Amino acid sequence: MSYRPTPKALVRLPQWFFFVATLAVGVQFVRFCLAVAAGSADAASRPAGVEGFLPISALLGLRRLLAAGSFDPVHPAGLWILLAAIVMAVLFRKAFCGHICPVGFLAVRLGRLGQRLKLARSVGPRQNALLGLPKYLLLAFFLFTTFFGMDLAGVDAFLRSSYNITADARLLLFFASPSAKALLILAGLAGLGLVFRGSFCRWLCPYGALLGLLAKVGPTALARDAAACTGCGRCRTVCPMDIPIDASPRPMTCTACASCVVACPRRESAVRFVFAGLPVPWWTTAAGACGVFALAYAVAHALGLWNATLPQAMLARLYAMALGG
Repeated sequence: MSYRPTPKALVRLPQWFFFVATLAVGVQFVRFCLAVAAGSADAASRPAGVEGFLPISALLGLRRLLAAGSFDPVHPAGLWILLAAIVMAVLFRKAFCGHICPVGFLAVRLGRLGQRLKLARSVGPRQNALLGLPKYLLLAFFLFTTFFGMDLAGVDAFLRSSYNITADARLLLFFASPSAKALLILAGLAGLGLVFRGSFCRWLCPYGALLGLLAKVGPTALARDAAACTGCGRCRTVCPMDIPIDASPRPMTCTACASCVVACPRRESAVRFVFAGLPVPWWTTAAGACGVFALAYAVAHALGLWNATLPQAMLARLYAMALGG
């Protein structure tokens, strides 16, 4: 008997693929750091994909690209990932959050666990909007600092500083030996995610806030057929962001994961994606996100703009110093 994957399983496939890929990049980076600290690593073995965890550096790289027309030589992969996420948001809503982001993947798993443990709770629309203010305040701070608070010389100075060059190693050290305060904060965020689905993404993530704002002007939206809807509530039950589907066709917290579409019990789903006003298959946002990411990755490699172009000996020396070697 042949196995035919269900839409529910296929919805989760990109999430699992990118999460496993992130773990692989993390393992390779740890091996690189261990080797470079011992003085035996080739700096070229550092996986550039780890720069996806450096969004502030990527944002400064974007400022430099817009002002000077050239890519950041320090963390170019991080900038490509940011550019890909922006394109995804404009075309396919927050598909980066729903199909690629490893933090979003963990948030979804926490929310599902909270539902199984019967801990899950919802908040009203006004409370949700109020709780979401911090991420927009953080976004405003980062955008103002990046585009108005620093001149191009200051941006270049930061990007080429030893602190920024080895920011990924410092991030690794933080998680390898977290302080008691850091552990309490992480535990608090995890607990919040168990009770309120997607709470970090909905209320605290400035990256997601930026993508949500961009998604508002894009061609992709959720369309609900009120006449066909049975009112069963399955769409909201499976939504990792706890969104009532009838609230808005373009909710800024929607991650375009398509869980609501495939969960509908009707043969022709009462909720679907539309692109430029035309109905499209449920897998459009996932395929679009994967396609945009693959294209960005291919173009970056073709142009030689994925890996850092700094001298390898200098990189090895700086990483060794940052790691205490």
